[in-house]
Amino acid sequence: MSNVYQMPERRYPIDEAGDWLAKLDRGLNEQEEAALREWLAADPRNPMALMESASVWDKMDSLSRLAELFPQPVARSADATAAFPASSRGMLMRVAYAIAATVVIAMLAGYWAVAYYTPESSIPAVAEDTNERIFQTAVGEYSTVMLADGSQVTLNTNSLVRARSTARRRMLSLERGEVYVQVAHDPSRPFSVWVGDRLVEAVGTAFSVAITEDQRIELIVTEGKVVVGLADKKPAKAPEKFERAPAPPEPAGVANSAVTVSAGERLVLDEDSGKVEAVEPEELEVRLSWRGGNLVFRGESLAEALAEIERYTRVEFVIQDEALKKVRIVGMFKAGDVDGLLATLRQNFDIAYQRVSEEKVILTNSSAHP
Repeated sequence: MSNVYQMPERRYPIDEAGDWLAKLDRGLNEQEEAALREWLAADPRNPMALMESASVWDKMDSLSRLAELFPQPVARSADATAAFPASSRGMLMRVAYAIAATVVIAMLAGYWAVAYYTPESSIPAVAEDTNERIFQTAVGEYSTVMLADGSQVTLNTNSLVRARSTARRRMLSLERGEVYVQVAHDPSRPFSVWVGDRLVEAVGTAFSVAITEDQRIELIVTEGKVVVGLADKKPAKAPEKFERAPAPPEPAGVANSAVTVSAGERLVLDEDSGKVEAVEPEELEVRLSWRGGNLVFRGESLAEALAEIERYTRVEFVIQDEALKKVRIVGMFKAGDVDGLLATLRQNFDIAYQRVSEEKVILTNSSAHP
């Protein structure tokens, strides 16, 4: 039996998190405190987004103020504090501050855990999901799902995966698009990802795997190690209707010619073979920036940048001036934000545009149109 899960249209709430962070920075009133509690509890991605925003903008101190929204288990009296010499009080305040921040982070993580996990008392010792489940996103969407074993899978735009698990193995089959997988550690059950007849195998690690436009396989490892190679068993080809797609077979493992890819490395596989190469941390951040809803360009041509942007929207960009195709683009853009992109191209790169329809934009050199 297969279950199809269409990801919700709502995007990862990083923008809302930024708004809340700004409010925390200047202080919350009673209505805002209540609204923040509701927002944190409304979606398990919200506390994650708030922590991510605070980390990016170096505002973890703002999160410490959340501790004031919840009752403290123990209140130290003024007399008890005064018992310490003045020289020690500063240290005590710093320690208390650190504890408060830790409490907030634990509280936020608690929201996430409650929303995603089933209590241990209600699940078997080995979490199985023998019914095949299908998760997919449309163009411009991306979403994160939690599997039965606790592994987390983030789907990029226009992606589809099939998932199931047994007592011996956990399995995904990537049919299209790109996923970022954070594998729950379980040495007794390897985590396998089918991509065609290739098999990516891990135990407890994090990596992204994508099917590129030219049908190559791109693997980037951010934590631990994975083994990649031809599988002992080939998965059955999926029919047109994924609802009745056969589950991928349980592989015996990868062939002896498998390649090991470690954290900070990238492997691109074509029909023949692939070469493992190191990826600089900055490049790694750029390649995986889609997880936060961003597209980062560091000198790609306009043609290359628009080709990537078109993956996240149904709008087609037509460059009429050949010279414009070679213009180098540097900056960060919100995936799917066509209006913001066009405004930036006009203001920063002197590129004019004309929207001839909802799904077509023509780009020209501004100097050609005084």
